[in-house]
Amino acid sequence: HPLTILLVLRAFSTGTTALTGIEAISNGVPAFYPPVAKNAGRTLAVMAFLMGILFVGSIGLTQCLGVVPGPHETVLSALARSLFGNSIGYYIVQLSTLLILAVAANTSFAGFPRLAAILASDGFLPRQLTFLGDRLVYSNGIISLAFTSGILIVLFEGRSHALIPLFAVGVFLAFTLSQIGMVIHWRKEHSPGWV
Repeated sequence: HPLTILLVLRAFSTGTTALTGIEAISNGVPAFYPPVAKNAGRTLAVMAFLMGILFVGSIGLTQCLGVVPGPHETVLSALARSLFGNSIGYYIVQLSTLLILAVAANTSFAGFPRLAAILASDGFLPRQLTFLGDRLVYSNGIISLAFTSGILIVLFEGRSHALIPLFAVGVFLAFTLSQIGMVIHWRKEHSPGWV
């Protein structure tokens, strides 16, 4: 494909969906032990280091081994198959990927209800999202997210290729709203070093 602005934007949006872990840690800062900022910063640094190692390592291996994914196989699956064949190593990589994706999907259920409760307490979402359930979680946020997710899965017939662009839009929307909020906060605050 020729390098067009649309291709660059697609590559950028696809790449930034990997940053959702950063968003999850940022949204969960109040859950860290004191000193909160220091512990959250350490967690972000470790996560960035691990992501960098995994990214550079997998890209290096795919380039070195000439791995090209097929129409029904991901790059990671093709890389694991070229490294391990159909041995137990291949299935360990696949199982590990499944577990990582399950944990990643769970971050939405940890982050969204907390964020929705904050927005609801400020009057931007329905007040019902601020209520804590029996297990001290924002049950209404979890239920609304699960209901919405179920509707999207049914509407898109479970096709992940159709849902991923929607995921990218959600990530960009969350990043954009949080950054706008921070800009507004610092413009009002004017504390030392605010610029």
